[in-house]
This record gives sequence, structure tokens and C-alpha cells, in this order.
Amino acid sequence: MSNEVKINLLIGILTMQRVVNHGSFWQAKLLSQFFADAGHTVEFIDIIPGRQLYESPKRSIKISKIFYYFEKVKFHFEFARKKAKIFESFLENSLNCSTLNYSSDYDCIIIGSDEVFNFAQPAEWGFSLQLHGVIDNDHVNSYAASFGSSTYADVEKYGVRDELVAAMSNLKHISVRDENSYSITKRLLPDAEVYRHLDPVLVGDLPVPGRKNVSKKYIVIYAYDFRFDDKRYIKEIKSFAKKNGYKIYSVGFYQTWVDRNINADPYELLQYFVDAEYIITDTFHGTIFSVRCHKKFATVIRDGSGGNSQKLISLLEDLNLKDRFLTNKENLEKILMADIDYESVDKILQRERQRTEEYLKMCLDEDEKPGGTNDYSM
Repeated sequence: MSNEVKINLLIGILTMQRVVNHGSFWQAKLLSQFFADAGHTVEFIDIIPGRQLYESPKRSIKISKIFYYFEKVKFHFEFARKKAKIFESFLENSLNCSTLNYSSDYDCIIIGSDEVFNFAQPAEWGFSLQLHGVIDNDHVNSYAASFGSSTYADVEKYGVRDELVAAMSNLKHISVRDENSYSITKRLLPDAEVYRHLDPVLVGDLPVPGRKNVSKKYIVIYAYDFRFDDKRYIKEIKSFAKKNGYKIYSVGFYQTWVDRNINADPYELLQYFVDAEYIITDTFHGTIFSVRCHKKFATVIRDGSGGNSQKLISLLEDLNLKDRFLTNKENLEKILMADIDYESVDKILQRERQRTEEYLKMCLDEDEKPGGTNDYSM
């Protein structure tokens, strides 16, 4: 960020920094770095829980599957325990979040990035109006905030429109990261100026390491625990790996069908991505890590309840990478083998970094307006 705003300000960031997830860590770390590099002091604010809106879908589980997961679950619990320990250390030492902080006494507050607007997700904090702008501070803004899988139909379904309008009207400047979030916000606040920006992990100074020589070539699977269980995809991935002599590693999450499950801290994860031959992911930040590490990758797109299409389609379209969509088993190998013009992608990221810096500077200085246009188009 430009150093033109010279006063050392105290910035509060309200985000999902305590979620045990590599993407949550890096988006918090890199957003805070924008302000720290400009000479400001940054602190993270913790989420005040609201009421639960999410309705867990009913599932019928076969007895055979129960016994299958019973055999695997003990290994998963140990994996999860070690992962939580790793992130506890990074939370304290890298983000300085050793204690809970609910203060609102800041020169400026930024809500975001990540799915901070996702009111209907199965998060422990539920529908928190604080995340939408109900904070005792006159300088609250959002940056690259997302409604995630929540849609405007969910706004109507849960009857939260008036609460969202009242809460988000407190925001001095509004920035979202995907088309779904932009559309929802404009329907809630039609007269508001709403900006779109890329996630900070795409435009921040992610410390991507150099590639190392590895003894065994491998494919990285980056998907939430047990979620990547579609037999069609598993069969296709195993066939592709066997044909090319690759191992299959699940890094950061636990899968029952891979050759190896690997716990990795946020920096080690980047090394595994860089050294991999290919990446297959169904997550937002798994896609971003693949892009930042200049890897050939495929992103699984899912519709319906708990789907990822709202955010992932928008992300890949923003980067002109629609050809990385994986929606059926037949095109997996074709997608993975196709070249990616990362020179063009990097030009997009350079331009969007400048827009990010201009917007964040505007959040700190009411007299400033970001240069260029608010139209988000490639």
C-alpha cells in the first residue's frame, strides 16, 4: 500500500482467522500485511456469535459405510488434533492472536476477506450481525467479503433481509470478492457503491517457495476431510496417477483413499503445492494456491446444498481460467494436461493488486477515491 497516508493508524480486522484452515490463515495474514507494510498497527477482532440459521440436511448412511468410517476415524482424529496444534502455534506467533479480542476501538475496521457474509453456513458463530457491520465504530468497511454459498433466495428463506440491510448500511465502503456477493449486496443496498476485489491471497505477497527435487512424483488433493468421496472422481484420479507413475497425497486434510495424508503448516503447504506435478481441489483457496504456485490444476465444481459453484465459478472467470472447471470424470486428464498462460494471469493479478491498494487506502482516508473504474471486468 502507498505510504501517502503517513499517520500510524490502529487497524482492526474482523475475519475468520481462528478457523483451522490454510486459506483462512493466509487471507488474514496477507490482508494485515497490506496495512503493516504501510506503517500501521494491525489487530484481529474475534467474532461475536449470533443465532443459528443453518439447517443440517438429513442423510441416510448405510451400515457398511458406518463400519468403514469407524475404522478410519481414529486416524482422522489424530490427524485433526495435530493440525489444530500446528495452527494454534501460527495463530499466536504469526497473527498475534493469543487472546480473544472483541474491541471496537480502532481508527478503521475492515471486515473480510473470506466468507464473512455467509449467514447460512454451518459455522459455530451462526448469523452474526457484527460480521455485516453492527460494530460500535464510525469507520467500518468490508474488503473482498463473500456470501459464500448463500444466495438471495436464502435471504428471503431465512427472513433476514431487513437485518442485513440495517447492518450493512453501517459500512462506509463495501467490497466483495465474487459476483454472487455483488448481486446480493446490490439487491440489499441498490444505491450503495459496491466494489469487487480479489482475495488477498491472490494479490498479496504470498511467499511462494522455489521448487525442490522430490524422490517421488505426486499429485496433491486439496479438499475438506472426507468430502472428496465421489467414486467417479476417485477412480479417474487413481487411473491417471497409475498411468503416469504418480503418488496421490492429500495435504492439509484427511482422505481415506489416497496414498498418504500429510499434515502441513501454512508454509509447508505451499512447498507441497510447488513440488507437485498436478493439483486437484474443490476449494476456493486450493484453487488460489494452485494459481499462485503456477501449477496445472483442476477445480471440482459442485452445485446444490453445500456447493461451491457460487464462489469458484466467479473466481476462475475472473482469472480467465474457465477451462479448469471439472464437472464430470471424462475431462479430468484433458484439464490437467492443458497448459495455462500464467503470464496473462499474473498481469491480471498485478492490476488487481493496484486496485486493492487504492481501495484500502480509501478506507483509511475519506478524501481519497480509488483510481480507474469500479467496473470489474477482465
